[in-house]
Amino acid sequence: MIESLSGKFVGRSEGCVLIDLGYIVLRVMTDAESFADSLIGDVITVFTKLVITQEDITIYGFDSKEKRSLFEKLIKVSKLGPKTAVKILSSVSPETLANMIAAGDIEKLSTIPGIGKKTAERIVMELKDEFELTGIDNNELEVIEALVALGYSRTMAKSAVKQAKASFKDGRKYNISELLKEALKVISKNPV
Repeated sequence: MIESLSGKFVGRSEGCVLIDLGYIVLRVMTDAESFADSLIGDVITVFTKLVITQEDITIYGFDSKEKRSLFEKLIKVSKLGPKTAVKILSSVSPETLANMIAAGDIEKLSTIPGIGKKTAERIVMELKDEFELTGIDNNELEVIEALVALGYSRTMAKSAVKQAKASFKDGRKYNISELLKEALKVISKNPV
């Protein structure tokens, strides 16, 4: 219905971003990471999904089409509502979530806040065929998540991990701490 919205970022409030469209300020529900780096006055584009329930009409929005697509898939899972879907997207990266679902990793899925074992089983059962493993191994995903937790953007973290991985010659295996150390070296050489 509404593909996307563009307007001035005017703040965050209770899991929402506030967007000034010039004639109206919209409150759009979003995950914790989308627009976290936005400053007041920045023009942002929000990829949206309108959700209508008996109680409410809500616009959910994300900083990428990929997140919106994941959100749309998650809300199709039986007994999984949009608020839970947003919690999931706030807890793990899209790549990590896709890998967990594609691999059928119920144990890891059930560690996400608000997701029990039965919900994790339903997610895997209903969505597994819609996902492929991303080609990023678990060590890389953990280092990306660690860099994001340290305050780096996901884009910067992915780029640093990719460059760090290339520094390991002849396909040598690396552990998480070695990869993290190399990624931090890459970031220190290329600060934003």
